[in-house]
Parts: sequence; C-alpha cells; structure tokens
Amino acid sequence: MVYINEWLPNPAGNDAQGEWVELFNSGSSSVSLDGWIIKTGGGLTSLTTGTRKYNLKGTVGAGGSTQLTTSEYLLLKRTDTRLVLRNTDEKLFLYDATGKLVDESGFLGSAPEGKSFSRSALRSLGEGRQSFVWSDPTPGAANKIALNNSIASNNYPTNIPLNENLGAVEFWSMLLGAAVVLTAIVVFVLKRNDGLSKLFFARDKEIR
Repeated sequence: MVYINEWLPNPAGNDAQGEWVELFNSGSSSVSLDGWIIKTGGGLTSLTTGTRKYNLKGTVGAGGSTQLTTSEYLLLKRTDTRLVLRNTDEKLFLYDATGKLVDESGFLGSAPEGKSFSRSALRSLGEGRQSFVWSDPTPGAANKIALNNSIASNNYPTNIPLNENLGAVEFWSMLLGAAVVLTAIVVFVLKRNDGLSKLFFARDKEIR
C-alpha cells in the first residue's frame, strides 16, 4: 500500500523552495501512480491561493522487503508539483486512479518551523489514520521518530501539551476546592448517622 509517509509544511527558510511531501510503498511490488491525485484540504476559502491538487505519475518501488532502498520513497517537492502546504490546520489526501481515498494526514494548530509531520507507524485507514508526530525531516529515507517527540514529552502531535503544568494559584485553588468538597461530604455523613451526630453535634441533649 502507498502511504503519505512524511511532509514538511513549514521548512526553515523559503516555503516555496523547501516544502515537500513524501510517499512510501509498503507493498511487495512496485505501484504505478499514473492517475493518482494528492491534494490539500486546509483553509479552502475564496482567499486561498496556490495549487491545492497535484496529479501523480510514474512508479514507486516495493518496500515490503528486509532491504529498503530509496526507490520505495517518492519525494514530491513543491518546486516540481507547485503544491502549496499551509502552515496552519492543514490536511493531505491521497487518492488512487479510481478516485478512492487511500490515505490522509492532517494537523491542527501551527506547524513548527523545520519539523516534518512524520508517520510513526504504518496503519490502515480502519485502524486509525492519525499516527503522525513532528520530527526531524528525513526526505527520501526512513523516518526517525525520537521517543521524546510525542507522549514521552507530554505533547500531542499538534504540538499542544497534554497536561499543562499547574501554577501556584491554580494549585492552591484546586486544593481549596477539594477541601471544601471533602468537608461537605464529612458533615453530610455525620448528620446522617445518629451515633456520630450525637457524638459530634451533641444531639443527645433534650430539646426543650
């Protein structure tokens, strides 16, 4: 199967010269891409400029073997395709010659400069399309995903912290809120239990 393997929407330097998309063939035989289409899907408004679709051609080599070579990777440079990638909230869609959606990839937020959106695992559409993280670019070669690029560094692929660190004000506010709730629960339990209520609230005194 041919996948969207890696793409660079926000290169260091000039976007028009540095942007690219990389495809990878995980199958055991080469695949003709004649008639295939790759297009972008972010921010499609009347103000959008630049090419949003590219008709693929040629062949990508087989990658389903123990010895990978550069033929399994097809690098599509913006200088050749004129395919414009947005730096914010961008998506990519890959269609085969029959018009079937083969793969897709997308991110929310802003793309970090000089980092590529790289596939961290090969997955079919049914198992989950979004298996990408931001990493150092490896055009025409296997992706190198650092362990601290995703969950290990407390970041989702969109580069947004999963759990932000609490400041002093937030910590004490949360602690005070927990204390109030706990106190209310204790008082409720004591009031509902006659023995404990008499012990703590002196309800054993006669009401005159």
